[in-house]
Amino acid sequence: MSITQNFDSENHKLVITVTGSFNFSEYRSFRDAYKNITADKKLDISVNLSQTEYMDSSALGMLLLLDEHFNTQRINIVNCSDYIKQVFNIANFSQKFNIS
Repeated sequence: MSITQNFDSENHKLVITVTGSFNFSEYRSFRDAYKNITADKKLDISVNLSQTEYMDSSALGMLLLLDEHFNTQRINIVNCSDYIKQVFNIANFSQKFNIS
């Protein structure tokens, strides 16, 4: 279980990658991955879930907090497994995020 962040200020890109289980135990690490980055309309924000095996409802809440922090941008949630896509469909997250 880990959260990694890759922020490229020159190219205005932020990628947060979640490995393993995405649950409340990752709250602090997930928040730390973006809390010091200022919202900027040029910023391209992605959450990479290619290595995420499981997520629970607290992960959905953390994604909503991320969305609140960057309230002017639409966030991309990328590389989702079928299971993760199903969780997002049930939660109707496609209304708020770009999911692929």
